[in-house]
Amino acid sequence: MPGSSITAVVRPAAADDVAAIARICSTAYRDAYRDLLPEGYISRSVAEFYSEQRITRDIAPAVPDWFGYQVVEEDGRILGAAGGGMADTTAGELSLIYLEAAERGRGLGTLLLDRVTEQIRDAGGTEMWVSVFLGDSRGIGFYRARGFQPMDTVRATLSREDDHIRSLRMRRDLAG
Repeated sequence: MPGSSITAVVRPAAADDVAAIARICSTAYRDAYRDLLPEGYISRSVAEFYSEQRITRDIAPAVPDWFGYQVVEEDGRILGAAGGGMADTTAGELSLIYLEAAERGRGLGTLLLDRVTEQIRDAGGTEMWVSVFLGDSRGIGFYRARGFQPMDTVRATLSREDDHIRSLRMRRDLAG
């Protein structure tokens, strides 16, 4: 927005952030994919990944392949969350970025992406990967604009044979 500046900060998530992360991720996931994915798949994914119990367990880093949740906060309000980790010694994986719907377009997603990118670089990563559902033009556009290139398609996480849900695997080089 012309004349506006981002006053939000990105920080590691804390236990007090669990309810906000669960609400933001669940709502944003449902909103983003309502017209793209079957309701059963959406419900399975939200239950598997964005319950308060799961987020409580995953809030902080526990293993090398998960750096813990990062949140973007402004004026004491959590506006979004992201997370990622290392897939191997040189390749990092962005697992998620979700924002409050009203906060999109302000650069907050880029702030979260930058934080996870920094974590991957700090862990020795020279490349970064993300999976985006086929047909998610907003998500694909976001990552393409930030240097990710389409590489392959794979069956989406939690997709069953009868779902036929595919993800586009995208990669960007971090060595440069």
